[in-house]
Amino acid sequence: MQKERRQTLRYPAELEIDVILPDGSLLSIKTLDISVNGLQFKCDIEIANEIEPRGLQNHPMDRQRFKIAAQLPIEKKPKLYASCTVIAARRLSQEQYLLAIEFVDFENSSEKALLDYIKQLHDEVAHRL
Repeated sequence: MQKERRQTLRYPAELEIDVILPDGSLLSIKTLDISVNGLQFKCDIEIANEIEPRGLQNHPMDRQRFKIAAQLPIEKKPKLYASCTVIAARRLSQEQYLLAIEFVDFENSSEKALLDYIKQLHDEVAHRL
């Protein structure tokens, strides 16, 4: 079993996310989970290669940046806008990958919207206990 490297809690969340690639093209994905530092999602090899066209091998010194946009399901329905990089990729099967992306910076004060959403997820989990 792989050692957990995340430093923050992740919460299950199925959000529709638009990935905006450097060339301006859009990809739609659905998240598996989210934290204050990033999110994870499953995708096929075609989407993985569009997000990281150099291949999924590690490029620690020169990570490809892209943007994401998502409507957050909280009061006032704010949008999350963030610049991101792929920090981990795991092959799940011949056709499917699990990608972990890290938020690098935020636009339009959307970091506060993300923190509000994470608080809501945290409260929902605590309420179920």
